[in-house]
Amino acid sequence: MTSIAANDARTNWSVMLDQARIEPIEITRRGRPVGVLVSPEFFERAVDALEDAEDLAAARAAKESTEPTISHEELMRELGLA
Repeated sequence: MTSIAANDARTNWSVMLDQARIEPIEITRRGRPVGVLVSPEFFERAVDALEDAEDLAAARAAKESTEPTISHEELMRELGLA
């Protein structure tokens, strides 16, 4: 990942936007990371991956739950949809 100081990124913003289409760009201030510039496609993939991981964790937790369950048919009747 390319790293650039915030002041340099500001002066070369157009170049940074073009470069972010190829790879993430780490923005630093006083040598510390303060942000990362990524392409919209990279961002979407990252968000999708995080959401998938959350869904998987929730499914695992539900599977391990000891709370009583009801069947789909029972739920439909309870909701007045059957």
